[in-house]
Amino acid sequence: MRLIRWALLGGVALLAVPGLAAACGNGDKGDLVAFCDLAEHGVGMRPAEGDRELAQLGELEEAAPPDIKEAATTVANASREIEEIEDLRELFRRAFDLEEAVAQARQAIRVYTQHHCL
Repeated sequence: MRLIRWALLGGVALLAVPGLAAACGNGDKGDLVAFCDLAEHGVGMRPAEGDRELAQLGELEEAAPPDIKEAATTVANASREIEEIEDLRELFRRAFDLEEAVAQARQAIRVYTQHHCL
């Protein structure tokens, strides 16, 4: 009887742990306040000049909520060295349609900021 109880409790514990892991790993929700602050100060609206502005682009990308993350990544990658870009789609954009992709990403950030930032 004890063996069965321990087996059942162990099974319940094993089922609960993946659920907990899934709940914790639902993805990064970003930081809307930080994103808005950076975007409203013009971060990402022009090519980065220097290490400080590159760092700010990285902060913008990290803070970006999921629904604007791709645009923030495109803008940040436009100022990065090509060997720093890990995403193949972003490498393709960098090679073939960087100006258009960045213009669209900047516009998406502007619109997002108008709708989500106070």
